[in-house]
Amino acid sequence: MRGYLLISHGAFADALKESLQMITGEREDLFSVGLAHDDGPESFSAKLDTQLGKMKAYDEIFVFTDLLGGSPGNAAVTKFIANDKVNVISGMNFPMLLSTVLTEGCTIEEIASYGRDGIHDVKAYIKANMSDDDE
Repeated sequence: MRGYLLISHGAFADALKESLQMITGEREDLFSVGLAHDDGPESFSAKLDTQLGKMKAYDEIFVFTDLLGGSPGNAAVTKFIANDKVNVISGMNFPMLLSTVLTEGCTIEEIASYGRDGIHDVKAYIKANMSDDDE
């Protein structure tokens, strides 16, 4: 059984969680925590510990961070680097998260691909996929 923890600067993680649940419905396997402007390393670490305490039943945990090298991601790596059941993935975006929670058993490579595949130059995409009849 997998659990998912979204962490970010500010309310980004909470907003992604809320948006995901608009599509998937309420999920007991989805958690979020944001680094507040006034959080220090200790208080943010305590927030991570609180969320992890709720995730003890999960065999595998995927932690998604907003930015490689950012304070929330660095805190996650420091906390989870030695924990074999926790995977940390940076650069989270909505397509990545949606595909991950809807695809049982996906790999980290697939998760990264979901994130990349969700990024498009929309005008170029429309032009490339427009049939001659549509023009």
